[in-house]
Amino acid sequence: MPWRRSEGWWLALAALGAAGLFLWQEHLLAGRWGFPLDDSWIHLQFARNLNQGQGFSFNPGEVVSASTAPLWTLVLALCYWLPWGVVWSAKALGVGLLWLSGLLVLRLGRSLGLERGWALAGGLVVVLTPRLVWGSLSGMEVMLYAALATFGYCRHLETLERAPCGWGTAALALAALARPECLLLFPLVLADRWRLGHPFPWKHLLLFALLLAPFAAFNLFTLGKPLPNTFYAKVGPYGLTGALATGDWVRVAKTLLYYPFLQAQELVAFSAENNLLLTGLAPLGFLYLLRQRRGSWLILLVLLSFPLFRGMLAPFKGALFQHGRYAAHLVPLMTLAGLLGLRWGWQLLAEGRDFAQWRRLRRWAGSAVWGLVFLHLLVALPGYAQTYGWNVTNIEDMHVAMGRWLAEHTPPGAVVAGHDVGAIAYFSGRRVLDTTGLVTPRALDFLPAGGPADEGVRRFLEQERPDYVVMLPNWYPQLAQQRDFLQPVYEITIEHNTVCAGDRLAVYKTSR
Repeated sequence: MPWRRSEGWWLALAALGAAGLFLWQEHLLAGRWGFPLDDSWIHLQFARNLNQGQGFSFNPGEVVSASTAPLWTLVLALCYWLPWGVVWSAKALGVGLLWLSGLLVLRLGRSLGLERGWALAGGLVVVLTPRLVWGSLSGMEVMLYAALATFGYCRHLETLERAPCGWGTAALALAALARPECLLLFPLVLADRWRLGHPFPWKHLLLFALLLAPFAAFNLFTLGKPLPNTFYAKVGPYGLTGALATGDWVRVAKTLLYYPFLQAQELVAFSAENNLLLTGLAPLGFLYLLRQRRGSWLILLVLLSFPLFRGMLAPFKGALFQHGRYAAHLVPLMTLAGLLGLRWGWQLLAEGRDFAQWRRLRRWAGSAVWGLVFLHLLVALPGYAQTYGWNVTNIEDMHVAMGRWLAEHTPPGAVVAGHDVGAIAYFSGRRVLDTTGLVTPRALDFLPAGGPADEGVRRFLEQERPDYVVMLPNWYPQLAQQRDFLQPVYEITIEHNTVCAGDRLAVYKTSR
């Protein structure tokens, strides 16, 4: 057994305590249970339609490839069979995955040579990291892909001197289906094994490809392209692929050289905000790993590759974006790197010293260091819990409230267009068109490469002829003033905005 029962209980208590603090703030500020992002309701809209036999669709029956986390959507679809509300199912599942991630970090730490106490500390740091607690309750795929990736890391290290593990390969493939950033992990595992002189594992490459093939086939069938529509809507125009397509060689140079550097800065800031002391000690941990000639360099490879490839493909969103939900799988690696550095530094300080004297110093200094590590987390948790509570409050007061208003004040057959479409579609029950093209691919034909613009959106709306348009006026300021086309009907204004892209959400009746 890779962990003891008492260790599991300690991690469970930590995860439940942190989650309880966040839920208390949600109840205190929002007064009801919800999610801190509108994207969570997009997943639930797909999941509900899938559960009801409507296919993988946003609007019932209109099958579309528009999820970068299809595995999470499938898991949520299963949650609708449970006898309680799906919101609580998603939250409970997220907290369970947070606890599992802590156990897997403990296991990974043991594989790296950490003693049980050090490895348990790593697991506790992870389950108490505020951003991961936020992710566990967000209704998003954050902890699913983090747990799958960490299990893949574990199996790689545990089989480093023999044939790779099929379960580890499968976990990394499933992690890629839960978050596209994890597509990098299996090639990096192969590179780590190649460095150590192992033969190429062709069977595992085939297994990895077979697990991803159904999703690629679905994309080809629905979209005619191998990747989901969200890639072409959110990433394609901005990164290296968009720069090459337009022949913009200045942007090509920036995506290869400048943006990866900015992403690396973001990653360091992300890690320092999670735990400053362990981040400062991580370089010492990296040096320790580099000294292990027959050891794994996977942690280094993953942490170096993330800013490089995000800088090339998605330079507009760094590790800090939306509470770091795209970089959750890096938190265990940074935590363990810091612990390795701390332990190795401890050993270096002890060399050549009087044992009795060092034992007294170690007892005092050890308590101080561990106190600083956990004090940072315990101080950060209440403030982050309050931020989470306000995030939920904002989404409930704006997007969920607008969806309910549309359900009550528009005819059942009405068509609604908008850009934040998750809660609006989920609660209104109306057919929804997405002006950003995420779930309505044909909208991309009207949008310039630089992102959505008023003129292109108007041409799209004129072709589709929706009955209503719901938008943040600051998103399309020129379009919002065109009274020949849009007549204001209703609007919602929120205060203390912490997560929405604007303070006002308005409904317009179109002149069809």
